[in-house]
Amino acid sequence: MSVKKRIFISNIIMLVVLLSLVMVLSLYVLRVFLGTYIKNDVKSLEIPEENISSFSVYELQILFDGMFDMTNESHYELNSHEDFEIIDSYITKTQSKSYILINGNPIYINGGDDANQIYSQALLLNNAISQNKKTILYSDSDCFLYFTTLKAEKTGDDIEILLFNDHIGTTEFRNENSKYWRDAANNIYDAIKSVTIIGSAIVVIISFALIFAVSNSIMTPLNKLKEAAKNISEGNLDFEIEYTRKDEITDVIRQFEDMRNKLLESNEKQRIYEEDRKEMIAGISHDLRTPLTSIKGYVSGLIDGIADSPEKQQKYLTTIYNTAVEMDKLVDDLFLFSKLDLDRVPFVFEHVEIGNYVFQCCEELKFLLEKKNISLSYANLCKDAVYVMIDRDQFARVLINIAENSSKYKKDEIGSLYVAVTEQDGSAIIAMKDDGVGVEASLVGKIFDSFYRADPARTNPVKGSGLGLSIAKQIVASHGGRIWAESNIGEGLTVYISIPTDGGIISIKDSVDNGK
Repeated sequence: MSVKKRIFISNIIMLVVLLSLVMVLSLYVLRVFLGTYIKNDVKSLEIPEENISSFSVYELQILFDGMFDMTNESHYELNSHEDFEIIDSYITKTQSKSYILINGNPIYINGGDDANQIYSQALLLNNAISQNKKTILYSDSDCFLYFTTLKAEKTGDDIEILLFNDHIGTTEFRNENSKYWRDAANNIYDAIKSVTIIGSAIVVIISFALIFAVSNSIMTPLNKLKEAAKNISEGNLDFEIEYTRKDEITDVIRQFEDMRNKLLESNEKQRIYEEDRKEMIAGISHDLRTPLTSIKGYVSGLIDGIADSPEKQQKYLTTIYNTAVEMDKLVDDLFLFSKLDLDRVPFVFEHVEIGNYVFQCCEELKFLLEKKNISLSYANLCKDAVYVMIDRDQFARVLINIAENSSKYKKDEIGSLYVAVTEQDGSAIIAMKDDGVGVEASLVGKIFDSFYRADPARTNPVKGSGLGLSIAKQIVASHGGRIWAESNIGEGLTVYISIPTDGGIISIKDSVDNGK
């Protein structure tokens, strides 16, 4: 789950919790208000003191409705009802008078000997009850009277309830009900306070839980990245960040891991480069020292008069000249190798039909190889014309360097070189196979390294500088192709060159594969 989604869900959870608490609070307050004050629950009544001077109409309504509910629910056994003691005590404490009749039969009397006596006293307060047999509420400053007749919900019996007081009134409606509203406000306040405290505790707990969960899911990988950055700053790249979640941080860690791997590869390449550089310097020093020593020796012979005849002098001078030519060629190879390594060789690419081009190069190579007792044969195995983008001069150097390498390592005095061109998977493939001494299979990939020789002791200066195949590799890489070889001891060497036929030029040398 993404970090954005986690934060969004945590906010939604908090919003749902808060809305739920608001709803619970609202419903609870509404329930308290409805249950206590709208539904007239007699349990909310407080038993008044005996010296009370006024009533609330709402309290009377609650008391009267409680009397009806009690009658309707308990029928003839009122004293078994849970509200009986509250109602009876309230009537008694206020010195009120009341009776309850069911189908004309008295089931509750308080304040008189019988129902007729209480009814007669009520007529003295308001004789309207004798004409109206439904509901009457009468009050003044000195008394109140509440009378109603109705049907029982369950049985359909006729219920008659009379409640009056001849010394306590309810004329000042607003003032008399202030206590009622004050109690209502206090009860609602207590309900809100309770829900608020509980709700706040729930919100705080959930908030801390969500904050901990979200922050932990973010900080854990960040701490891993911090530790990884510290390792890299200390030069330690041999580690791996383990993180399995699928979110934005995973992408950051993946990119961080890519960076670490690239740094590791870069360090390894730098190490190999440094080793190659040291080997190259050693090779240059050796390859320059050998001809220089030879030149010094022959010049010394001329100076000391060892060459005391024109024939010897001519021989010494010829040797000096040939050695200087070899040195000049070595310097040229070094210069070209350096320019290729720095991408400073200008390439002029042309649209070339590879079959005809290689054929022309082979015709020129024949004269060079014939002098070295190498016979060259060529075959174009492409069914149709195959076009590539190459630099004619630089690519010719590739073929020349490979051919010269074959001539240096022939087994006998006479050798052979077979060149073939074919097309495969959108690439032109050039194969150059000789019948020389070959190279051990495990070392084939190294023949394209700079200054590499099959003769590690470099005791045979005739074998060349060791730069020919390395220069070929760099030129092929600059053409967007790759070069590799196959060989075994005594089985000759086959060098393959692959060049894309689509004309795209990719000058990324790191993409070149050293082996097939």
